[in-house]
Amino acid sequence: MVKYDDTPVKLMLYPAILFLVFGMSVGVYLAFNTFVFPDYFSGEYIHFGRVRPVHVGTVTLLWLLSANVALLYYLVPRLCGVPLWSVKMAYVSCALWWSSLILGVFSYPWGTNFGWEYAELPNWVSVIPTKYMTTIAWLLVAVNIFMTVIVRQYKKMYVSLWYAMGTMIWTTFTYITGSYAVNWVPEGISRVNVSFFYVHNLVGLIYTPMGLAIAYYFLPKLSNQPIYSHRLSMLGFWSIAFVYAWVGAHHIIHGPMSQWMQTTAIIFSVWLIIPVWAVVVNLSETLKPHWEKYSRSPPIRFIMMGNLFYLLTTLQGTTMALRNVNEITSKTDWIIGHAHISLYATFTFFAMAGIYQVIPVITKKSLWSARLAEWHFNLNLLGSVPFLLALWVGGFWQGMLWSTWATGTSYAEFHNSLTLLPFIETIADMRPFWILRGIGGVIILIANLIFVVNIFNTIVLKQERHEKQETPELAEAKVTS
Repeated sequence: MVKYDDTPVKLMLYPAILFLVFGMSVGVYLAFNTFVFPDYFSGEYIHFGRVRPVHVGTVTLLWLLSANVALLYYLVPRLCGVPLWSVKMAYVSCALWWSSLILGVFSYPWGTNFGWEYAELPNWVSVIPTKYMTTIAWLLVAVNIFMTVIVRQYKKMYVSLWYAMGTMIWTTFTYITGSYAVNWVPEGISRVNVSFFYVHNLVGLIYTPMGLAIAYYFLPKLSNQPIYSHRLSMLGFWSIAFVYAWVGAHHIIHGPMSQWMQTTAIIFSVWLIIPVWAVVVNLSETLKPHWEKYSRSPPIRFIMMGNLFYLLTTLQGTTMALRNVNEITSKTDWIIGHAHISLYATFTFFAMAGIYQVIPVITKKSLWSARLAEWHFNLNLLGSVPFLLALWVGGFWQGMLWSTWATGTSYAEFHNSLTLLPFIETIADMRPFWILRGIGGVIILIANLIFVVNIFNTIVLKQERHEKQETPELAEAKVTS
């Protein structure tokens, strides 16, 4: 029997779970201190411009990307039937990863970050080459994953391995483009276009393949059912590989760029429905014969709700890529809602499901409290609905105000419209939506505090102090122990 060393999983996963709560605490702070009670707490280092990059960097890099790497460290060796190729290499990558990212992200309030969204990690913090250390750490992860696949015992590759390998290639290319190559392009719209290639593909070519590798692995594990269709999963993989790289320019429609490039981005944005439907149908049909398991298992509910949100986020993204809709939604809270439904309600939901299955296996103990897991899911869903609706509906209303207030067939009519609805009034009209978003954020934060307590107690408390339960996760832990 193969012995798996899960220490690299723990080194990446345990800190990531803590950063989940910290990053969302910063987000709740911004939701209230920026929009509901502007600058209630004021100061040079705690205002929106200084703190918002810390929130983004924490939840995207220190939480989600780190948790996904941990889950890949877990599932790739098991799908290959061999231990991780080099545990020592994983230790080195973890050391570089955490030291560089923690130092880089938390230096933002002191003005170390760049102006490129999601690519703000500084090259240097004092004498420490943070960005270069992160780059080396990722390359070590990629080499380790690929070598594990190369020396695998099982020759047939499951779809999660395809997504894992795709992630290693696509993330490397996307990261280098957004962090380095964007500065090699001449200034102007070409550089902006490269930036939006990176911004969109941070989701499309990094978090999407990672998240789908996790969903395709853990749903069959949790439900004890084989995936519905391997052929459909391959259709989803190769269509993502073909389509996703071309859609970044839909963020700058109506901007000073070529019409043919805008149209290309729109066409490929519409085609995104192909890989998404392949995933949504495949995951839904996998659970369909045993749908009763949905009500009994919070991790399964996380995957299936994430699957639904994955469909919604793509429908939303495809819709807002259309020129007429883009005139309304561009630069509004609609875009913020779109980012949150993908990175949180979809891929964070997938990661949480994976963590619920992984933690009992690597600790060889049952989950500390199944009831807290139920509360975690229910509160997450309860908070996510008003949170996302406030951003979508409020953002669309915001765009409608902006697109209709300055109208007229003559300069006099145009000027009159400006005086009737000053821009500041459109900000005031958003306050109810921002309050609703803040309330939803608080509920989500409470849910994830419960999650951290449950996971922490599972790790540190002896089995005798856990709830009396026999779960599939514990059963697998016994097999692999």
